[in-house]
Amino acid sequence: MSNSLERYAEFLEDYARYLLSNKPVIDISLSPQELIDEASRIKAKLKVRSEKGRIIINLNEGEAVYFTKFLGEIVFSFDKLYRPLKIEIEIKERIHESIFNESQKKCKSIKYDNGFIEVFLAKGDAEHWAHIEGEIVFSFDKLYRPLKIEMEIKDLMDNEKVLKSADLI
Repeated sequence: MSNSLERYAEFLEDYARYLLSNKPVIDISLSPQELIDEASRIKAKLKVRSEKGRIIINLNEGEAVYFTKFLGEIVFSFDKLYRPLKIEIEIKERIHESIFNESQKKCKSIKYDNGFIEVFLAKGDAEHWAHIEGEIVFSFDKLYRPLKIEMEIKDLMDNEKVLKSADLI
């Protein structure tokens, strides 16, 4: 199913580019930018999955060279269809800040600021939130590009309904 969703997202992007210089051929009431944003939300959903009590977010392909592990409070924001938009992490213990500082130079979708990390997955209006506590592992390639985030859930903090709707537990 993820392969067909990926193809659908690519179709939306292609059609949006087509609309920039041509007349519509199908009746979709979205502008080219709205189609691109919709495609990005579909792709964001494909990046985030649940596996054996963990939430895994695949950000980029590559070989992991650097890792950092810490405890944190995590807030997920989702759109109305429970597609992930953003992850905010409050770090609860000391980490290797230099890894995140280097990573920020390479990746605009991750912001690190004084004990808080924001990971932007897609543009959209947040309508659902889930707040959890967990153990977090970030992996980076040799150029400090973030590859993957793995979160082992320690406390769901009464957010089972939202996480189930998002297929994350």
